[in-house]
Amino acid sequence: MKEAIFSRCQVETPPDVVQLVWSLISEQRPGEIFDSVLDLGAGDGRFSQISGAYRKYTGIERDETRALQANLPPEAELVVADALQWDGSDYSLCVGNPPYIRHHGLERSWRDSALQRIEASGGPALKKTANAFVIFLAQALMCTKADGIVAQVVPYEWVTRPSAKELREFIEAKGWGVDVYRFDSNIFPTVLTTASITIIDKNANPGQWRFGSITRSGAVKLASYASGTHSKVISYSDGSKACKAIRGLSPGGQEIFVLTEEERLFHSLKKGVDVRPCVTSLRSVSHELESLDKESFERLFVHTGARCWLIRSDKEKISPQLQRYLDSVDEAAWKKYSTCTQRALWWRYRPHPAPALLVASGFTTKGPKVLLNEVGAIAAGSVYGVLIEQEQQLAPGMAEKLRRYDFQRRLVHHSNGLKKVEVRQLNAVLADLLLD
Repeated sequence: MKEAIFSRCQVETPPDVVQLVWSLISEQRPGEIFDSVLDLGAGDGRFSQISGAYRKYTGIERDETRALQANLPPEAELVVADALQWDGSDYSLCVGNPPYIRHHGLERSWRDSALQRIEASGGPALKKTANAFVIFLAQALMCTKADGIVAQVVPYEWVTRPSAKELREFIEAKGWGVDVYRFDSNIFPTVLTTASITIIDKNANPGQWRFGSITRSGAVKLASYASGTHSKVISYSDGSKACKAIRGLSPGGQEIFVLTEEERLFHSLKKGVDVRPCVTSLRSVSHELESLDKESFERLFVHTGARCWLIRSDKEKISPQLQRYLDSVDEAAWKKYSTCTQRALWWRYRPHPAPALLVASGFTTKGPKVLLNEVGAIAAGSVYGVLIEQEQQLAPGMAEKLRRYDFQRRLVHHSNGLKKVEVRQLNAVLADLLLD
């Protein structure tokens, strides 16, 4: 695991949340005192600070400093080790709050070794794009006995994201009972994801999945589906030639590849030759705006100093002015991005077409902002593009249908009231709207 990222992911679980997890465990197994409790990625062992719930607690923590500073009850111990190398499958309960690290931050050798160990022990064959907490959750299942229970504070997204699909299918095939309670408030202010308490009981009602929201005081409101509403979560689709959503271009550092108007003028770069319009965010755009034309692009992006000019370093031949600009970029600046370092020429990216529609990936209302792309801007960053084969005939109608579509009732909330639609979910919606 990359040490810099590992150190940033060490987020302490609030004491009231620790108590709440234990209260839900007690409700699941009334009166049970667990013979052996395992905590993978235990930190300072705070999940051991509960009386009368277990006979022995073992916490696994790779940070020796945190382990040595822990103040534990007599029946608890902390072992300095890698949690995903830990052997044992006879624990009554696996409890804890595993690290939230996206798959990009995991060292390949460490990740591959962990995935191989889990599969070899009879666990799911997880994707290499699985985030760290998904791997920890699978490890927890492997470390508990046949009638054991797993209770973890993890991002709620695992109940729908494709990167955790194999884990969900594995649990369903085993027939284990699952309760997932999404916090209705932000318990980890520095982590941009919605936290949940996930309880997987190997001895519960076969195949029952229950979803709901939970307050910090423990009040639970059950829901019909993972969306938290009476509607199923939007499925995932790859799109079609007729109408397809694509992710925003990621050339490798917006501060390098996307310039402000002032920077364009300073480097004497010409519109249409050296740069072209680009949109990396729709935050500055009002919901009332339906089309991004030349006037609104100039007003909302160019004149406000936004990064809105994508350099045309994707072309086979570039102007002397653009070459001078590229030569002026400090080597340390572009070497920060693996996208650049993996290319033969660090600055030559694969071009994206100008889409018919520009769609924000995140939103706080019932759906994302949708604009007709009359200025021909490239979608980049957090903005999706929608390619439509019969653009002139279909684009205005599709834009209007997307604006009317109620996304929020069919999506898992991301964090702090923010909703995010994945690009393949947007493709599923587009497919439905084409048939409508």
